[in-house]
This record gives sequence, structure tokens and C-alpha cells, in this order.
Amino acid sequence: MNSEVRLERLTQPEVEACFQSTHLAVLAPGSVEQHGPHLPLGTDAFAAIAIADAVARRLNTVLVPLPLVGVSPYHQSWAGSLTFQPQTFIAVVEDICESLARHKVDKILFVNWHEGNSTALRLAGDSVQRKFNQKVVIAESHLITNKLFGERAQLTHAGNMETAAVLMYDPSLVDVSKATNPSSQPDADAMHAVFRQKDVFPILRDFHQVAPTGWYGNPGEATIELADEIRTKVSQYIAERAGIEFGR
Repeated sequence: MNSEVRLERLTQPEVEACFQSTHLAVLAPGSVEQHGPHLPLGTDAFAAIAIADAVARRLNTVLVPLPLVGVSPYHQSWAGSLTFQPQTFIAVVEDICESLARHKVDKILFVNWHEGNSTALRLAGDSVQRKFNQKVVIAESHLITNKLFGERAQLTHAGNMETAAVLMYDPSLVDVSKATNPSSQPDADAMHAVFRQKDVFPILRDFHQVAPTGWYGNPGEATIELADEIRTKVSQYIAERAGIEFGR
């Protein structure tokens, strides 16, 4: 694995040599949104970056920076939450990928953690493939984490999985002692399921519809050991699957 993979921390000749060798770039779309009183607003961005960094190392390529902000309109009733319009998000992704295409990068791997980005990211990926002739693969790392770890990493909001994800990035940003006002998990799970239906479903307007306090789950179950295990197993899963898709 490389000692450094973040493009902005590398020199131009180092990046050029990497692109000439792999023609592949990893990007981590983010989100800045409330995650209760115990996790930072950048939780989803930090989770994606932590996993994408490990994936880039496994693939011997670079992690290309994107804005931390994503598509999070349904968190706007909490101060500090930020959002792009979907069309803005798509335009930013297109601009970065066009820059990479000029440098002979023809394979793009997105490592996403934020569910709200998913629809816009698929549209952006389709546009990038058509405009710049780049092959695009998307890894939904939050879904992969839940798939691999089950109850140890639940698809809640700011629960054990996302707390472990921030521990991966920077343990100093987690303060579980402040997690004193969770919303009811059975109620939140039931409401989340309504918005995640595959056939007929409403569009989430405000996350209060899912969790009145903004978060739910069991953050106290997260540990550094779980965080390290998630980083290792999820990055390996993504690197192996992406390698197959890219024919490596």
C-alpha cells in the first residue's frame, strides 16, 4: 500500500505517475448534516473518506478530494446542516471527473456513505460515463458495512455503525456521554422502512418524520476495535469488487 494517497497531499509528479500506472481515481462524496449531540456534522463525509483512503491504498491509486457537502435537504431544520441542490452536486462531480479525464483517468470509483447522495450520484455517474468515456463504479459503503456486520453495524442514524465510522476517522470527534436523547428505535426503524420501500414510497421531507430528536440507535456499542474491523473488511470488499468491475 502507498504511504500517502490523498491527491492534495502528494506532489504533481507523484500523482502523474500514479495516473499513468492505474488510470483510476477514488472519490468520496460527503455530507454535512446533524448527527445528534455526540457525533460531528461531518460524520458521513468522514466515514466515506476513512474507507475510501483505505480502498485507494489497496488499489495503489489516489483519493481525489470532493467538497464535504452533499445532498441533505431533509436535515435542514437542524442548524449547521448544509446541502447542495442535486444539480449542483452533479455539476461538481462532473467538473472533477472532467479534470481527471484530461489526465487520462478513465476509471472512477465513488465510495459513498450518505444515503441522500445516492440518487444524484447515479445520475452524475451516468453523465460522466457518457460525456468523458470513463467507467464508473459506485460503492455504497454504509450498505456494505451493514451487510458484513449486521446488528453490530445497524442502519440507524448516529447509532453504533456511524459512531464506529467516526472512530475510524478521528476518535476525538466522538463523545458518547452526550448521547442522552435518542428517538425510539422501533418507531424510527418503522418510519425509515417506509421511505426505503422499493416499489411505492413517499419522499422524505424532514428527518423529524423518522426521528424527532434527529438520531436513534446505540452509539455506546461502537468501539475502536469495531472501527478498525470495519475499515479493514469494508475496504477489502470494495477493492476486490471494484477490481473485478474494472478488469484488474
